[in-house]
Amino acid sequence: MSQASVTKGVTKGLIKLTAIIGVGFTLLSILKWILPAVTEDGYRLFPLLGSRVWVWIVAQLHLNFAAFVLGVPIFAVAMEYLGWKRSDERLDRIAYDFTKLFTLTYTLTAILGSVLMVSLPLLYPRFIGHMLKILGPTWWIYLLVMYGEVFVCYYYFYSWKRMKERKGLHVGIGVLLNVMGTLLLLITSSWVGYMTTPGGVNEAGELINRWDAIKTYMWIPLSLHRLVANVVFGAGIAAAYAAFRFITARTDDEKAYYDWMGYTSAMISIGFSILLPGIGFYLGMEIYSFNEQMGIQLMGGFFAWLWVMQAILIGAILFFINYYLWISLNKMPGGERYFKYVKFLFIVILMGYAIWLTPHSIALSVEEARRIGSYHPVLGKLGVMASKNTAVIISYLATFLSFAIFRMSNKEPTVPWAKRGRLLRIFIIVVSSTVILVLGVYSYMVPSVIRVKVISPIQFGTFFLAIIALYLLDNFMYKGARIIGEPRWGKMPERSQYALIAITVTFTWLMGLLGYMRSGGRQYWHVYGIIKDTSPEAYLPAHGVASVIVTIVTLLFFLFITFVFWSTMKIERVVEAKRPGR
Repeated sequence: MSQASVTKGVTKGLIKLTAIIGVGFTLLSILKWILPAVTEDGYRLFPLLGSRVWVWIVAQLHLNFAAFVLGVPIFAVAMEYLGWKRSDERLDRIAYDFTKLFTLTYTLTAILGSVLMVSLPLLYPRFIGHMLKILGPTWWIYLLVMYGEVFVCYYYFYSWKRMKERKGLHVGIGVLLNVMGTLLLLITSSWVGYMTTPGGVNEAGELINRWDAIKTYMWIPLSLHRLVANVVFGAGIAAAYAAFRFITARTDDEKAYYDWMGYTSAMISIGFSILLPGIGFYLGMEIYSFNEQMGIQLMGGFFAWLWVMQAILIGAILFFINYYLWISLNKMPGGERYFKYVKFLFIVILMGYAIWLTPHSIALSVEEARRIGSYHPVLGKLGVMASKNTAVIISYLATFLSFAIFRMSNKEPTVPWAKRGRLLRIFIIVVSSTVILVLGVYSYMVPSVIRVKVISPIQFGTFFLAIIALYLLDNFMYKGARIIGEPRWGKMPERSQYALIAITVTFTWLMGLLGYMRSGGRQYWHVYGIIKDTSPEAYLPAHGVASVIVTIVTLLFFLFITFVFWSTMKIERVVEAKRPGR
């Protein structure tokens, strides 16, 4: 591709972004005349749906696409770097395929962002006026960085083939793209952090220190949580794309490539998802530190049953992940040796799922309540976070063991200390599991503040130390191992690919549900304790209503993302048809 083509592609991308923003501002001007005037409380009503539901749908769709275009470049650049260093054309190809996906998705992300940019000041002018007064400079930085990111993104994509012999420079451009994406994430997290755990202002909402308004309690933990979740989500979408292409593949070579692509994407998604419970706990702990009432509101009370709904989804994700890993043993020569362990892992995950799913209290008749009290004498003990943290950590440890089994299933260690290494692996698993379980039981005997700030962090720390130790041990023990046989890529039943798609769909639904929970923690405040929501919609919607809205958003998102998949395939076919000799 010539420099002129690269310049043309980049220019087209910038013009497209400018046009989308321009159309957004034009719509804002027009809608101000069409919609009802601002009420005395500073609101406009969106017809039919209502202002909150409309903004909710648009914002969640935009966040889903933003998570995709911020998460996928991270591992696309990593794949390109590894392909360059290892001279592996397959890694370079998968990186290029990922880049095509997120480059095409930028347009949809910008359109939804523009709609959101129009909707917020139009429907909530008083709230947006306050946000601009407090964090106004960050909005201009955001716009500047967004333009820079689009420029770098399109240049990264269109210069791929032209810079084939200058991979180091091209990878550097990809790193710059990710730095800019991370900066956008930090800026938007500061907005959400200020809304939920405000700082840098007095009780009247007057600015005292802008930097304190940016670096709130939530800023860093929320940024970390979103960054990791974006990678998990982006890799999951890429795995779903690979599964889609595997199912529709026409040749064995295509099936082999997309099987490998789906596996690679899924492993990245699964690997980073292991970090989410710990970072999520850190985020919750910071919210609890800012305001205990808000922490209690999020961990129980109105949202108590939402944790049960979350448990259903997290449990489903873990089962889908493990099912995919277990069924993948069939394509690994020697993998049948490990089938005997699958039933034990299944039992552990099932028990963890059952505990995570158990509510603290259930609907009781008056007679039942008199007989057993507010809580079930046995199951009530499993309804508190002490048991749930323990259950989910053990379940994730079992999932990591499924991954470790798959990694080593076609290998035989040749190091002289292999037998001692296996014993050491068993020792690490037994000791770490015992420590996590003992701490879980002990946490019933201490005040909640000790459980939240001391016991639970030690449990998560033990878990992370265990998986790091197991990963390093396997790397050393299987270095130079005898390969029983290469993976039979493409020799997978189609139901395995549906598991990959199910992981992504479930995680998307979970993202929307947790977003509802996080926003609901503010209750009837736009900015907690500073700007009260005085609109007719100043109440928390019921879980059933929220579930319906989140489901609609998820369906819309996958309708749009299917269009992206279809567009990618269509472009590939057009390019293939234009090749010489076709």
